[in-house]
Amino acid sequence: MHQSNRNIIFYILILFCVSLYAPQAKSQFPSQDDDAFFTAIKIKKGENPEDKLNNNIFVHVITNKNSVFAGEPFLVEYKFYQSLNSVPSPGTQPTFNSCSVVEFSPFNEPETEMLNGKKYHVTTIRKVQLTPLQDGPLVLNEASVDNIVQLEMPDDPAHPKDFSFTATSKPVTIDVKPLPEKDKPIDFSGAVGNFTITTKTDSVSVPFGENAHLSVVIKGTGNIAVANLPVINWPANTDHFEAVSTDHINKENFPVSGNRTFTIPFVSKKEGVIIIPPVSFSYFDPIAQKYTTTYSDSLTVHITKAIAKQAQKEIVTEDITNRKYLWIVPAIALIVAFVLIISGKTQRKERKRQEILRQAKKDILPVPLPAEIPKVNFTAALKILALKNNDHDFYLGTKELLTKALQQKPGITTFNEPEILHELQLKKTDAVLIDAIQRIYKICNTSLYSPIANPEQRITVQEAITEVIKQLGV
Repeated sequence: MHQSNRNIIFYILILFCVSLYAPQAKSQFPSQDDDAFFTAIKIKKGENPEDKLNNNIFVHVITNKNSVFAGEPFLVEYKFYQSLNSVPSPGTQPTFNSCSVVEFSPFNEPETEMLNGKKYHVTTIRKVQLTPLQDGPLVLNEASVDNIVQLEMPDDPAHPKDFSFTATSKPVTIDVKPLPEKDKPIDFSGAVGNFTITTKTDSVSVPFGENAHLSVVIKGTGNIAVANLPVINWPANTDHFEAVSTDHINKENFPVSGNRTFTIPFVSKKEGVIIIPPVSFSYFDPIAQKYTTTYSDSLTVHITKAIAKQAQKEIVTEDITNRKYLWIVPAIALIVAFVLIISGKTQRKERKRQEILRQAKKDILPVPLPAEIPKVNFTAALKILALKNNDHDFYLGTKELLTKALQQKPGITTFNEPEILHELQLKKTDAVLIDAIQRIYKICNTSLYSPIANPEQRITVQEAITEVIKQLGV
């Protein structure tokens, strides 16, 4: 009797624990209430439990391509297949080396799929767009899902046993081919995909002396983040200024698409008509497997006469010799005297300041040249970075470590991120590597002020900076 009561209490506790767990598992994995779908897990005599579970619960890696070019995005999905009743929970997540990663939301409703004549519940546990940063074999590491299953053993079917089982995917290797050197355009910046280029001005008619703006828009699908400002052949008698770039990227679907816009202020030095010739952009088309150069249309801008400045003069119509206006004369005199006094004091202060500066320059000792940048054990630094618990410290440390790694390259001495990127471009550093560096800085700067922690993003950043340091060879 006491044994029976203990059994009843035991099963009540199991049901209570399952009810607590079910709401957490429902969002990522299939419901366990579909008795018509799942078969009973009965182990026959002489049957290996692990073999049976391997055939009915597993993780598959699915890619849309097995061979791509360096810089060509491709889709990777990790899917969990389940035809036997189990209680799954997240296991290990795959890591991606030598490529940039765009995460898609994988948590959708489970679907049914027939595979080799058997019906499975299928859940996407991770979905990413990967862009290889270099050619060579790219190994997609394994992902796993932990499972608790109850097995009815042939020697004691009345008392099912709990069995821990981890479903693990098999590694998949992607063949990443180098971009061909033949027919590579001089202005090729590393863009791989399909793109168009357009140009426009904020007005077709601009008054002389007024600033106008030229917008260059590169739009399409592919690794658009590596697109640089194309060469613009500005017409004579035209001054232009530094460009500002903005990105609008749609990361909801594969392939990722969007546009990068460069806005350049300019001004004409004379009236008349100016013509901005077509602007070109070169990219590699992985479908056609060739380089393509696309062009914008030419633009005509009319520089009209300058806008006349209306003189602000006040006309006096009354006789100012009238006595009621005589107070104006001493008032004006007082104002002039006050201005002269203030101006005199200001000039004396300025002369004194200049004299102090001249004397200080004589006393300044020669400034020694900056010492050689100390060497850093980047392997140890990366391990320390991974152990940082505080997100703020992690992203700040990532930026500092990346800057130190870049300063190991000859000629890079600045601590300013835009200047570092500019110097790398002047040194004709690989465009894909520059894109990876720029993304790390951007994610760190955003995350430092983000109130929401993202553990997966930390993993992505850790992988990215590890790969960049490896590419830099420091």
